[in-house]
Amino acid sequence: MSPGADVVDAAVVVAWGGAAVRALAAAREPLDRVNVFPVADSDTGTNMYLTLLDAVRALPAGGAPGSGAGDLLVRLARGALVGARGNSGVILSEYLRGLALELAERPVVPGDALAAGLDRAARTARGAVARPAPGTILTAAEAAARAALTAARTAPGATPGTVAAAARDGARAAALRSTGELDVLARAQVLDAGALGLVLVLGALVTAVGRAEDGHDPGGAGVSDVLGMMSGMVPVPGPSAGTGAGPEGVHEGGEFEVMYVVDGPAAPSRAPGASRAPAAATGDDALAEHLRADLARIGDSVVVVGGAGQGGSGLWQAHVHTDHPMSAVAAGRAFAADVGGPPGSASRPAGGGGLRQVRVRHLPGPGDQGAVVDARPHDHAGAGEDDGPGLVAVTTAPALVADLARAGAVVLLRDVAGPVDRAALHRVAVDARAAHVALLAGTDLPADDVEALRETLRGDGVTTLDLLPAPTDLHVAVALAAAQLVEPEPRRRVDAARSALAGVRTAQARTTGLPAAEAATVLGGLLARLLTRRAELVTVVADDDVPDAALDDLPGHAARAGAELVLLRSGRAGGAVALAAEGPDEGRDAAEEVVA
Repeated sequence: MSPGADVVDAAVVVAWGGAAVRALAAAREPLDRVNVFPVADSDTGTNMYLTLLDAVRALPAGGAPGSGAGDLLVRLARGALVGARGNSGVILSEYLRGLALELAERPVVPGDALAAGLDRAARTARGAVARPAPGTILTAAEAAARAALTAARTAPGATPGTVAAAARDGARAAALRSTGELDVLARAQVLDAGALGLVLVLGALVTAVGRAEDGHDPGGAGVSDVLGMMSGMVPVPGPSAGTGAGPEGVHEGGEFEVMYVVDGPAAPSRAPGASRAPAAATGDDALAEHLRADLARIGDSVVVVGGAGQGGSGLWQAHVHTDHPMSAVAAGRAFAADVGGPPGSASRPAGGGGLRQVRVRHLPGPGDQGAVVDARPHDHAGAGEDDGPGLVAVTTAPALVADLARAGAVVLLRDVAGPVDRAALHRVAVDARAAHVALLAGTDLPADDVEALRETLRGDGVTTLDLLPAPTDLHVAVALAAAQLVEPEPRRRVDAARSALAGVRTAQARTTGLPAAEAATVLGGLLARLLTRRAELVTVVADDDVPDAALDDLPGHAARAGAELVLLRSGRAGGAVALAAEGPDEGRDAAEEVVA
């Protein structure tokens, strides 16, 4: 077709995705630095960029000849759903999903259908948010939809270019009004970063629809205009790249950001209970509303997106800011059980379904220092080497997650069984927002997997992946406890973690089936062996089924040897106990395992 003609085809969808990624890449840093809502965590531009990047990567190579525009919009939306980052990225993914739901059956999209798609996109995005606020990306999406519908109705036969331009202008006007519509924006004297990001995405649509007939992309997508809209804004305090936020400070809406993906069939395994969803909710929205309502009871910035997919499957992404990260995970597990059925049932997805890509990070408090707004475009995709390394921690111990995140790591919670999901590792490494990432894997990763991960990460701006020697949850806990004791400077934290791991001596025991007194004897003997060399600190990680009586004598044993003992519960069922001793004499790890 002629790209500037009467319909949008598959080629325009591909061009739109590429233009949107380039536009967000150019503006991501300025958008990050004016990000104040829902929290000033300096990541809205980056989250929208990474979400769109994963969306575009889901498109088939070469544009899949024979595919229609609707086919590719579905792929784009699914890629965004799985790859969504942060509050703004999750909302953007649902915006794209709404567009795809409206246009999925259309091989080509005329102007009036595009307007209807943008209207459904706005309604779907708003429906995914538990407590919508004015002056945000949702407001800009609604203004864009109204403008698009008006353009289509007032000019019968309006082209997609006319509709897209009207939508972009409507979103732009809403973004300019945002300071006066939301108190937190007014106090900071900034425009809403998410609304500005949507202006860029719609500007990219205008660019794609109106590109030259030979396929040349004129570029721009309104980047200079959006950067000009941000010119002169008051800087917003926030964390510098790669740093962790300490436990101090007030966290409005929650101390942690929790995100995860839920897989399941499209239909619930039981009828939804009235207490778990509003009566008005039906279909896919009723399923998502179960989880949305549960998360709203424990946190803010709740967004649950997704729904039915092909072949009777379902896919959802959840986001919440909360002081209780494991309560959020428990809500997700309950939802996964509802939609997936009991293990082994016909309604449970192949491979078990449930939760995956469970990520937790600590949100910055108001005292964290940020950088001055720089409204110039940047070409690089990732953080610079000067920002210092980012920390990533992988654990199977739910009770450790909060403290690991407070220590400055992006945390991936995985199931005990099975290998680590390399796609999930890739995601959390990118989410560390640093060119140098230090990984505490909590298991022994195959060398081939590490090299493959390094290769794929280089394409996302992570030039160095440093695998620290942390083969167990205990090692991860020891490393990040040491990191948290130093000043919050990324390189010093990683050096402290590495130093702690170099000198730690560990032992493990399984106490399942042992009487408490016998388990106490076994553990006391293990500790005594660790303390034959001088130690200053002993860390114990015990599964939840280990009785307190088996552990009660350990602090006294450690104190008599001149060491302090810290006891941590793993938060998982089982009878395993792991012990680590750290002292002034660094040496080779003296790990041993005793099976009682």
